[in-house]
Amino acid sequence: MNISFNAIQNVILIFPDERPVFLREVNNNMYSVSPYFWAKIISELPFAIMTPTIFGCIVYYLIGLNTLTFDIFLVFILTLILIYNASSGYSLIISASFSDKQLAVTLTPVLIIPFMLFAGFFVSTDNIPVFLKEFEYLSIFKYGYTALLVNQFESIQYNCENGLECDWDCLKPPATCTPMSQITKSDGSYPNKWTMIGLLGAIYFVCYMASWFILSRLSKKFD
Repeated sequence: MNISFNAIQNVILIFPDERPVFLREVNNNMYSVSPYFWAKIISELPFAIMTPTIFGCIVYYLIGLNTLTFDIFLVFILTLILIYNASSGYSLIISASFSDKQLAVTLTPVLIIPFMLFAGFFVSTDNIPVFLKEFEYLSIFKYGYTALLVNQFESIQYNCENGLECDWDCLKPPATCTPMSQITKSDGSYPNKWTMIGLLGAIYFVCYMASWFILSRLSKKFD
């Protein structure tokens, strides 16, 4: 969540100031939308990779997360990078859609927090009403949270003594305890982390394509 809001703030506080300059220069035929947009994305890509990577390298071993294999750490870093960039994509859509910077900054929490509320942090996904399910399925936090949870704990087993419940819910007697009980289905299965990572990547791609489309439409309207 920290890395996500960091990405959102980096975009929402900067891009609205660039937006009128971009529209003016496009209108003067200095360049077209595509070269500007993709040059901007590519130039910011090293920062978008290094920021979550540095953050992840610090907190991973400081907190004492799963160190059974190095692959688990690499998946952790990959997930953070996708969360950071997908969050940037969300905020880029918001900042491209509104000309008023203050309005964009004000609306950001209103538009982003519902995705956080229905991601499984505060409310079990089983208790989310059907008419609010779209927030769950479009939530960066849901896919990032689930991927990180499965990545950290799927290789660890906690044995319950005499079939009693331990600190985490037990699945079946003589039960095996798992910290993933909140995302575990009734049959004992749980989401695949690579599916969650793939969905994060899909959100990342769709958000940037939507931002590019919005800017293309704005440039034509500005003419």
